[in-house]
Amino acid sequence: MQKISLFVILSIILSMPMAFGQEEALGAKIITLTADNTAYQEGDVITITGSIEKVIPGMPATLQVFFEKNLIQVSQVKVSQDGEFTDTFTAAGPQWKNEGTVTIKADYGGASTELNIEFFKNTSGEYTSNYEVKIPDGGTFDVPYTMKGGIISSINVNQKNLSLVINIATSSDGNLNINLPREGIDSVDNNGQDIDFIVLMYEGNSEIPIQTDVRKGEVGNEFRSIDIPFKKMEILKLKL
Repeated sequence: MQKISLFVILSIILSMPMAFGQEEALGAKIITLTADNTAYQEGDVITITGSIEKVIPGMPATLQVFFEKNLIQVSQVKVSQDGEFTDTFTAAGPQWKNEGTVTIKADYGGASTELNIEFFKNTSGEYTSNYEVKIPDGGTFDVPYTMKGGIISSINVNQKNLSLVINIATSSDGNLNINLPREGIDSVDNNGQDIDFIVLMYEGNSEIPIQTDVRKGEVGNEFRSIDIPFKKMEILKLKL
């Protein structure tokens, strides 16, 4: 099998801008609520931050976490003098057994606002699908993967810029876990040492990339896995 050694780049084309925060006004009070991401896997730490326009001395903000209208967690959070508050919780335990949309609600002095995030079970290392990638001028290699929140429509090798182009259609915020075979694709230096994958995101028709997150998964002699969270969009283009 022909081997292609690639410097890995991820390109994402967003079909629409995404907002991580929401706010709501009631009277003179305004609550802004923000999550550090829009999709999480089992075991992830979720960080919620918020701000309140008018502070009532000594009054905490109440955060409630709902899954399918069922209350699974509640906390009282101290509000600073300048109206800021933050809370963290882990997406784990018996209440986090199903995948879906989680609603986080903040209440303060009669005002409230809600924020939705997506939750997925952690399936790292458990690959449910496989895609056979054709190498130009001969040969193929398989890419095992698990996709949450969409489907992979195609994977192609681009020899011109040494990239693996993955076209994805998404239905929600989600996560793509790919197991890259070293025999077909790798990212190493001249001494054979692993180089971290670079992840770049392109919004809309912009040609200016923005570096985004990638989670390093299992590493072995034959495979390297990466975990890529993404936001909801109609078409996602990845260049690895």
